Amino acid sequence: MSASKDHTLPTGSTISTSAAYLDEVFVSVQGEGLMAGVLQVFVRFSGCNLDCAYCDSRRSRRLVHLCTVYREKGGGAPEFWANPLAADDLTLIVQELIETAPVHSVSITGGEPLLQDRFLVAWLPELRGRQLRVYLETGGHLPERLARVAEWLDFCAMDIKLPSATGEAPRWDAHRRSLEVCAHWGIRTCAKAVVSAQTSAEEIRLAARLVAECMVDGTLIIQPVTPVPQGPLPPSPAQLLELQVEALRMHKDVRIIPQIHRMLELA
Repeated sequence: MSASKDHTLPTGSTISTSAAYLDEVFVSVQGEGLMAGVLQVFVRFSGCNLDCAYCDSRRSRRLVHLCTVYREKGGGAPEFWANPLAADDLTLIVQELIETAPVHSVSITGGEPLLQDRFLVAWLPELRGRQLRVYLETGGHLPERLARVAEWLDFCAMDIKLPSATGEAPRWDAHRRSLEVCAHWGIRTCAKAVVSAQTSAEEIRLAARLVAECMVDGTLIIQPVTPVPQGPLPPSPAQLLELQVEALRMHKDVRIIPQIHRMLELA
């Protein structure tokens, strides 16, 4: 099938409360952070207003006209659903996937799912009403939108975007306010900083200090960048350990965890 022209989702855009632009829905293991290894249903939203140099899901930066659904664990034959996908259809797909496997939670990922916060505000209560735990993955740069959905979140994995890895401007204030939202709502949260060969001790200290100030019991994950074409190079083993040491000077819980789903060749 030929696709029409795709487009990015601007920060100020509004999305329907009854339908969403999705990239894919599937069952796999969480590959990052504190929940690495748990089985989840992934609902990957389309659209992102960032352009991180290390992005490994670039297709999800753009709104696509078809959502791909994988009903078999680990892949299988795809189904294609027209976007925007209605909330009732998405709920049915998620429920059917859950019936095939005892998943830990539903991962709301992207792209940047908070760009479609109006849909999430309407849809997440449906998941919670079905006794499903909600795990949000976000860039940590949209605190106001995060606050709108926070009451329906059980877990949050938010990025602290380091300029040395992203190639973009720092977002310290937005990250601080996002951490404060999570702390206010008592959401089990880990902050993730992707690091490259260019990441400095000062950058990682700033990230660790931010977590320490906003969420004393929070965890900072140092994630070595996974190489992508034209992207930044990962730090050496010695650099990686030194970054952890520097971060531990600022905060008590700092862990090095790479992307395990890439090692396992899973989605």
